[in-house]
Amino acid sequence: MAGGSLLLLFGAWGFQYIGHYDPCALCYDQRYIHMAVIALGLAFGGLLIARPGLARFAPLMIFAVAAVLVYSAGFAGWHAGIEYGWWDGPETCTTTTGGSVSVSDVLAALDGQRPVVMCDEASWTLLGVSMAGYNALISAAMAAISIVVGIRGLKS
Repeated sequence: MAGGSLLLLFGAWGFQYIGHYDPCALCYDQRYIHMAVIALGLAFGGLLIARPGLARFAPLMIFAVAAVLVYSAGFAGWHAGIEYGWWDGPETCTTTTGGSVSVSDVLAALDGQRPVVMCDEASWTLLGVSMAGYNALISAAMAAISIVVGIRGLKS
């Protein structure tokens, strides 16, 4: 699953640096969650290589990764709901109150130094699904796969 999270990060970075779709604050938070999945995968993989006798705990390690992926799916789903207007987002990054847009942010954006990206505006969609929506779907699928693999590991 660490590989899947790494691919999602590569995709996000591609949209940001190649496609020029700047991320909002919640998008960055989603990236940190995937970085945690990668770190857990590397740590657990390294631990199992260094101490093969701990293999009996591998299903529990897989469940730990699955838990982070469930959180990722929920967080991304919450963000997607904010983008679709299903519920309000945090005041710090939505256009309803303008809480995160300071005068210096606006002036910097006017100078072309940095964009002001709001969390309640999907910058890209495919078939009506935003990047946060796809992150929710992919994270949920990876969590489901992890849970199935973990259950199979417990049975063997």
